[in-house]
Amino acid sequence: MATTKVDHFGRVLIPKPIRDNLGLEPGRELTVDEQDEGVMLRPADPSSYLRFKGKVLVFTGKLTGNVRDAIRKQREERIRVVAGMDKP
Repeated sequence: MATTKVDHFGRVLIPKPIRDNLGLEPGRELTVDEQDEGVMLRPADPSSYLRFKGKVLVFTGKLTGNVRDAIRKQREERIRVVAGMDKP
């Protein structure tokens, strides 16, 4: 768990490892929700979890579902297409 402070302007710095993990880049809008336990920050545009890092498009959100099965199914489909067994 990381800690941070509120500066005299009311700003809070989100630690870099957390920003990197969540794909939070400068200028990204966040919603601020007050909750009983504290404050919840969320991306204002949660649907845009794809970001360019250099020239590579990277998914920066949280994965859901069975990722291994999804990867296996995609590989099998690509193999069938490359082998000429199925059309793309």
